[in-house]
Amino acid sequence: MLGLALVVWVASATWNGFSAALRQADRALWTLPVLVALHLVQLLFSSMAWRILFTWMARPGLATFYRLRLIREGIDSLLPVAQIGGEVIGARLLAATGIPAAVAGASVIVDLTLELIGQLIFLLAGLAALACLPGRTGWLLWLEVVAGAGLIVTAFMFAQRHGVLTVIEAAVRGLAKRFPALQSTSIEGLHTATISFYNRRGLLPRSALIHAFSWSLGSVETWLVLQAAGAAVTPLQALVVESLGMAARSAGFAVPAALGVQEGGFVLAAAAVGLSPELALALSLIKRVREIIVGLVGLVLWRRATPRVPVTLPAA
Repeated sequence: MLGLALVVWVASATWNGFSAALRQADRALWTLPVLVALHLVQLLFSSMAWRILFTWMARPGLATFYRLRLIREGIDSLLPVAQIGGEVIGARLLAATGIPAAVAGASVIVDLTLELIGQLIFLLAGLAALACLPGRTGWLLWLEVVAGAGLIVTAFMFAQRHGVLTVIEAAVRGLAKRFPALQSTSIEGLHTATISFYNRRGLLPRSALIHAFSWSLGSVETWLVLQAAGAAVTPLQALVVESLGMAARSAGFAVPAALGVQEGGFVLAAAAVGLSPELALALSLIKRVREIIVGLVGLVLWRRATPRVPVTLPAA
């Protein structure tokens, strides 16, 4: 709600300010093809980080993981679900390739956890960049955000290791008894499979570092958009804006597509490096358009991956 309130405040403060944001976004619109290509590269690295988890067993090729990662992105970005709906679909489609359902589901849980760790590394880099900028003292406030994010990730991993997944397994079993249609969605062994992934400790740092690198590519996108919009920003400023803004978006995971949360996050992140709210909104608008383009690709791939059930009309 804070993010949405910030957007409403900026948009309603003055019509001239909102118009300035639209003009700046229009000026940077030519960057979209580059942004789409760059984001596809980001997702390629994210797919590599996911696939690495399966080094110890037979696994589909990188193209399969890339396709499923695009589907996850499309569902999380464009459908009215919390930002974990794509992970559920991604796990089911991965299981359809022949990987046991529990292992597929566990891989998505572990991959999501490592992606959060990668983002935490990126956030720390952004905080360090903010501390290096002359005249910027707001990094102490953002340090509390980093500490909070670290606690959330730690709690998430602790819950996975200490039984929350067995509770989910039991809940699915109970639902399957009451609703026979759910029997095909058994996730028996999810906890065991998740722990087996965590026990392969040599793979986890590699995956997390690849995710961190993937997150860092977003700062190139931010720098390019801000430059095209007319702001003379440095790479360090772009790193700060991207890391803090995307951290705010991730914090709003329960909000479909983080609507309002992302915009508010970028307004606060831009203010930390001395940029105007209008410029922050222009950046978020361009990112939203790129998000729609890439998300539509993911939804098309999902549609093609979903088997079509023929409809038989009754005889006259």
